[in-house]
This record gives sequence, C-alpha cells and structure tokens, in this order.
Amino acid sequence: MTTPVLRPAPSTEAEDAPVLPASIREAIVRHAVACYPLEACGLIVADTEGNLRMAYPLTNAEASPTRFTLDAREHFGAVCHAESRGWDIAGVFHSHPAGSAVPSATDIAQVHPADWVHFVVGLRPSVQLKAWRLADGTARELRLLESE
Repeated sequence: MTTPVLRPAPSTEAEDAPVLPASIREAIVRHAVACYPLEACGLIVADTEGNLRMAYPLTNAEASPTRFTLDAREHFGAVCHAESRGWDIAGVFHSHPAGSAVPSATDIAQVHPADWVHFVVGLRPSVQLKAWRLADGTARELRLLESE
C-alpha cells in the first residue's frame, strides 16, 4: 500500500473553494455529533450552477467508529430526491469520531468521482470541518468558504 499524500489548501484557486452554506455545515456537524462514537456519513448535492444545496445525513451501514459505507437504500433515496430537483451529487461527508478532519489512508483509497468534494468532520480534540479533493492516491485540502 502506498503512503497517501496530503497537500495544503491552495491559496487562490477560486474554482476549488466550495461555498458551504451555514445550514449545510450545521447539518453535517449535527449528524457527526449525533452518530458519535460511530462514524457519520452522508451526501452533499449541488444545483446545476455548482451551488451546494443540501446535506443528506445517511446511516453508516458498517456501524463502525473507523469506517463508513452509505446505507444503500438511503443513498438511492437521496439520489432520487436530488434528481427530482435537478441537483447532482457533489460530494460526500463523514466524521472521524476520535480524530481530526484529515482524510485517512482508507478514505483516500476509496473510489469516488474525482470532482466530488469530501468533507471530513473531526471531533477530537475539538469539532472541525475541512474540505478535500481526493484523487490518484492524494488528498488536497480545499479552501472552504462559508456563507449564511
């Protein structure tokens, strides 16, 4: 297994800076705290212009503190709901109940579309939320812009 590569947040790449509405941030963090001590997980959707529209908190089918798999039925339901509104899946989120908001080697090894944003909630030592782009065995932190 190769060692994952973590890259710092870019300083100027506006296209890679997702704008996270406060309501979506709150939903992600609330789900992470509610699922503690297990990993929380869910999907993020965006409209056709790339604006993040909604977080779908889903059940972790693995019921594990160190791994997650989206519940298949809930995943399908979220996709159907999003598509009925003309939205697309734009990313995934999950938590690290005993750690920081940095992707693990397992996270980096998972196969997801390269254009997805991966939001990771770290619950220790304090709650933090970071955004990442995972591709080709690397994790690149994205500047995260927040809006009301």
